Amino acid sequence: MNNIYQPKEGKITAVKRESVDTIKLRIVFASPLEQKKFKFKAGQFMQIGLSGWGECPISICSSPSVSAKFHELAIRDVGQLTRKLTSLKAGDKVQLRGPFGSDFDYSRLAGNPVVVIGGGCGFVPLRPIISDFIEGLLKAKSLKIFYGCQNEKTILFSDEHKAWREKSELNIILEKPSAKWRGEKGLVTDLLKYAKFSADTKAVLVGPPIMYRFVIPILLKKNIKPENIIVSLERKMYCGQGVCQHCAIGPYYVCKDGPVFSYKQLMNIKDAI
Repeated sequence: MNNIYQPKEGKITAVKRESVDTIKLRIVFASPLEQKKFKFKAGQFMQIGLSGWGECPISICSSPSVSAKFHELAIRDVGQLTRKLTSLKAGDKVQLRGPFGSDFDYSRLAGNPVVVIGGGCGFVPLRPIISDFIEGLLKAKSLKIFYGCQNEKTILFSDEHKAWREKSELNIILEKPSAKWRGEKGLVTDLLKYAKFSADTKAVLVGPPIMYRFVIPILLKKNIKPENIIVSLERKMYCGQGVCQHCAIGPYYVCKDGPVFSYKQLMNIKDAI
């Protein structure tokens, strides 16, 4: 019997620094059989832990197409456990549970113009969408990317941006850039105010709640329907199965019913966004 609370051993095969405070771990399961049968979908998350340190939920940032070979987690140094995780090296062992949660559901994005909007480290779960569109695995009509960061040192996946620009529209804005920055300065909302979207656009947002509160009204004014605005929520998620109830919002558990929701599902729930 599969015990969803029993972590499985994973091994780090590669470590890459993505920004001043974020590293990307490439991980395989210690068991080849476990790795071969492993599957996930874009938008889902894993619980990653270390013995004696606990575990935390981290979004999977690699394409589902490589799930049988490996998966990647981008981890930001924000606390004791994540600081320990960001210090790991290739060959180190971790504990894994998952994947958990709902996904971005490529079937509802296919055939439509897609806009992805990310703020800070919230940009991490959007990488699979972008990668799969570039590789032709996500059959969307077009892709526009809007990405807001603090400064140059916090920009993620920089070495992939050239490939993204070849097949999609990439817009980056920095709130507090250095004097050398030649791009846009301000908040991601500043980029969106003048952007043009067709009525059939599907928008995917991942970022802090404050970003949602300002971005969603802009999208609604541009005639994007609430059911076509897709968000990923972040809450304290310990069990991943809706048992501990730490992540409850209205009738939903973020770990089980989410983390991906349409805005239509959340628009009448107090403090959901």
